[in-house]
Amino acid sequence: MKNQKYLTLLALALLAPASTYAVPAWSRLTGSSCMSCHATPTWQLNRTGLDFLKNGHRTEALKVEAKDQTWDHYFSLVWKGRFFNDQLDGARTGNANVQKPSTNFEQHSFSIYTGGALADRFSYFTELYLSENTGATSGSNVVQGDASRKKLAEAFIQYNHPIGEDGDMFVAVRAGEILPEILHVFGVGARSAEQRALVLNDALAGNSNTYRPFSRQQGVDVKLNAKRFELAAGILNGSDTSTTNSIDADNHKDIYGSALMMLDEFESAVGLFHYNGQFTNYTTKQDFTTAKLYDNKFYRTGILGRFMRDNWRVVGTYFLGEETVNATGTKAKNAGYYGLVDYNFSDSQGVFARYDRLDPNTDISKNETSMWLVGYNTTLFQSEKSGARLQVEYSQKQSYLGGNIITAGTTKFNDKRLFVQVTWGY
Repeated sequence: MKNQKYLTLLALALLAPASTYAVPAWSRLTGSSCMSCHATPTWQLNRTGLDFLKNGHRTEALKVEAKDQTWDHYFSLVWKGRFFNDQLDGARTGNANVQKPSTNFEQHSFSIYTGGALADRFSYFTELYLSENTGATSGSNVVQGDASRKKLAEAFIQYNHPIGEDGDMFVAVRAGEILPEILHVFGVGARSAEQRALVLNDALAGNSNTYRPFSRQQGVDVKLNAKRFELAAGILNGSDTSTTNSIDADNHKDIYGSALMMLDEFESAVGLFHYNGQFTNYTTKQDFTTAKLYDNKFYRTGILGRFMRDNWRVVGTYFLGEETVNATGTKAKNAGYYGLVDYNFSDSQGVFARYDRLDPNTDISKNETSMWLVGYNTTLFQSEKSGARLQVEYSQKQSYLGGNIITAGTTKFNDKRLFVQVTWGY
């Protein structure tokens, strides 16, 4: 019966029709379909899309036409609905596991995407969730009312300053709630799979510091954009990333730097990313009025690469890091990576596969998490002002009971998930 249910859902996905638009406001601005910026439907940004992003969500970095500055070129609504089926490993015990519902429907989010040119040199971007499901049930763990929250995911003002007279190079300065752009284009932003890679999205198990590369932080960064390379540096609060839009709880400011070199006309590239931070552990987490226990001075360094063609790509990252895990200064080294292949076999249908691994302490065995994931994307309908996409993903995640940054695990678990999402945008 389980296999029959999976096959039925996949068959429904295969029957879905034709192409759509990306963030529809920007399709209305450019007067073209999502294919102009995305290798649809697996959604990775192509050369035009990458330029649009680094320009500040605008077609040209240093000028704007007044006729383009209409509200429907700046404003989109995005809705996400989900169905998922979880099959937990039979070795798991306890009510939290054996009584957890295996299937659920989820009205996941309703959000506003808005951004674009304000003037010749200034632009902005904001991603605002009017409602996002927290994953809570009807029990005592419901938070923020009706198991949903409002969230400002990302919001910044950008200023572009030209270098030279030919316009091929410019410096972009962003301020606000920002994500390093190199991480956006390597799996945090527009991507094939809705479920982000473990090394980008998950905090280290058992660690009080919840930093992950996916984190948006409040601060400022500067980026040099050229035809073949990009260099960036930023200074950030380094706030507790498990608390939405929190500000910092210590005086230390985190820094990051990145470099990206384009290798061909398709924007195949290799890059480096480094994040250096400090998370202060207080007696009460994030409460500087309580006694300080110790400072966790940590870092993450990543190597990133992609090979892109018109309808397929191979993408991967490898991260190394170090954490201070107690008041005596004990260090723990971590490592993680992912590799992804996706292929669009038409303008409306595409497939992908990915493998992830995250190890919170490389000196301890049986504490790592790994996952493989396969998926299918198709576009459901299109118009010049609206569109929808369907995603079907199947994953298996391996982890160890009790395995974390300071403790080796015991029993190995293999949990399975079927995930279906419809994304609609206006």
